[in-house]
Amino acid sequence: MKHKYLYIAALIALSTAHAKLIDLTPGGTVIDYGPPPFIAANGFYDEAEALPYTIYDPNVVYPPGWVSHFGILNGGQYFFTDLFTHSLAPTASVSWNFGNSGHWLLYIDVFGFDQTTGADLANLYQVTGASAFKGQDILTLNGQMDITSISFYGRNPALPIPDQQGTFGLLLLAVGGIAVARRICQPEKIEKQPATTAASES
Repeated sequence: MKHKYLYIAALIALSTAHAKLIDLTPGGTVIDYGPPPFIAANGFYDEAEALPYTIYDPNVVYPPGWVSHFGILNGGQYFFTDLFTHSLAPTASVSWNFGNSGHWLLYIDVFGFDQTTGADLANLYQVTGASAFKGQDILTLNGQMDITSISFYGRNPALPIPDQQGTFGLLLLAVGGIAVARRICQPEKIEKQPATTAASES
């Protein structure tokens, strides 16, 4: 019975493993490279804007919030941020929970500009492991420049996304964890001693 509980605990530990966001451009870059082209073209979810913005007509100004115009998902449903709920700041909180929607988060692109100098800065984060489905974190450009927009990118269930070694890595982790758990939970084998007969003892 004890081995059964150890096995279940090992499986739970594997399923709840939380991978941190990977900062692909520490300190930010002056060019906003964004995620890989395939994901940028087919996996854009939505963008959060911290400042009033325009889309097509420069006379129509939208308030800060989710753009919800060009992406395949709308922000505030599966993913969230506090970017537009307070004044401009060098950090912003994000969270997401995609459940069994068929979507999961792959990249978060953070953008900002210095309103005094007009300098742009972008910082790209990659979401890996189990945190692609559910997680939360605090984002920054370089710790000093204010964030003005955050774009979310992920899996588009209508299109296959080329594996970035993430799925394969998760599979290896799961198989390795199950193998270790089975090894721990297997009862020790007791070697049988050959039976001795009364004749051999005399």
